[in-house]
Amino acid sequence: MSISWGKKQRYKFNSGVPLTSWAPPACSAVYALTYKQDPAAKPKSHTVLYFGHAEDLSQQAAGFHKHVLDAWVENGGQVGELFVFVYPMDGATRWQRSSVQEQLVSEYYPQYNRL
Repeated sequence: MSISWGKKQRYKFNSGVPLTSWAPPACSAVYALTYKQDPAAKPKSHTVLYFGHAEDLSQQAAGFHKHVLDAWVENGGQVGELFVFVYPMDGATRWQRSSVQEQLVSEYYPQYNRL
């Protein structure tokens, strides 16, 4: 399963996997942390909590989204409810990744990008 986000420009993110079983790849990317608001009625519908980016997900992702996990659990959520989607951007500069992240944040207003 993949999903696209973006209103001005669409970005196709790779399969969403539960955060608890995610092994971050060694690649440059923008990523989305999501949850399912209504898994029974809309099992494929994901709500974005956070858009982030990293030069090397395998080295940086855990540190970047720790505040999201902490806030999610503090507000009564379970870590097992979270999913991650990745938009690989190998060879992209920090500015390019940041531009994609900023566009998506400005279009979707994810709750944990405002922490």
